[in-house]
Amino acid sequence: MRVATVGTHRRVMHDAWVRVHAAWWTVVLASTAAALSWLIAHRVLGHPQPFFAPIAAAISLSTSPIQRSRRIVQLVFGVLLGIGIGEALAAVIGTSTTALGVTVLVTMLAALVAGVSFFSEGMMFANQAAASAILVVTLHKHGTGGERVIDALVGGAVAFVLGVILFPAEPLSLLRDAELSVLRTLATTLRRVSDLIRGRIDVDDNWTLQTGNRIHRQLGSLARAQATARANVRIAPRRWHLRSAVDAESHRTAQLELLANAVLGLVRAAASDIHGTTPIAAELEPQIERLADIIDRLARTDGPWPEDLRADVRKLAAGTIEAPAPPPAERDALTSSILRAAADDLRKLVDGRGPVPTVVAANVRRWQS
Repeated sequence: MRVATVGTHRRVMHDAWVRVHAAWWTVVLASTAAALSWLIAHRVLGHPQPFFAPIAAAISLSTSPIQRSRRIVQLVFGVLLGIGIGEALAAVIGTSTTALGVTVLVTMLAALVAGVSFFSEGMMFANQAAASAILVVTLHKHGTGGERVIDALVGGAVAFVLGVILFPAEPLSLLRDAELSVLRTLATTLRRVSDLIRGRIDVDDNWTLQTGNRIHRQLGSLARAQATARANVRIAPRRWHLRSAVDAESHRTAQLELLANAVLGLVRAAASDIHGTTPIAAELEPQIERLADIIDRLARTDGPWPEDLRADVRKLAAGTIEAPAPPPAERDALTSSILRAAADDLRKLVDGRGPVPTVVAANVRRWQS
């Protein structure tokens, strides 16, 4: 028991160290932006307590380099909305407990009405509007509305200059990290499918849903990384020279969504016996295991994949596509088609080629429905 406890503590500490190591530069940048925002607003502009400036800067940069420019715009406009409504209502209805509740209600409703386009994505805009209104009401004696607006703009401007213009995230690294995370998840999923076919594990009705949610979360992270990379190479002068490389990499990693859809099709097929139908034909299990192995190798290889690994992917894809079909049951034939699509998707991913044929993609969608 003591050995297990020590092992658990070590894993927790290791995971914590990984998170800190991955985000340390972003944290330093956010801290620097907060201090610099306070310095500008307090010492240069002469505002007595410019708390909106460091708050805007720190939250805009946060602990993640993903979508900094979008966060900055959402936060600054949310803060401006909250300050405007908070100041107006405080002048009319005061700063009592009831007034605070009414102010938050009005502010969040206004944020919902104004939340169009990318302002409606996530809760940053509405949350910052409400938080700013609360600060205005509860700290009403500190400063004027005009000072608070300037402080928020100072914080947002400092965050934009430091986090987007001078020290933008490296776009190709963002794409690569997100790609490897998706591949790790797909490899783990295919191993579970293989174990399920062999009878080494049992799953319940929620397994398919949980697996699908996990894969879609990873794909969502990949999409955000792609959006960040494209924004960085268009906004940050330091990254302009990477525009063509990012466009090419984004187009290539888009193939991962098709690969993930094929894997989800195999998940559905493997779990079909839960719903009273026959499981995947055993003849297909070795192909699924080999596909899991090669995806795991890709996920564990940093930097550009070496040619020998790419050659192994092409060889596996060719073997899977040319493998004899299972017995002529409609479900097994469809599962075999999905497996071939997955192998073809993987080959096109490492070769940087376009999407799979429409017929194969339609088969994947048909099985998932």
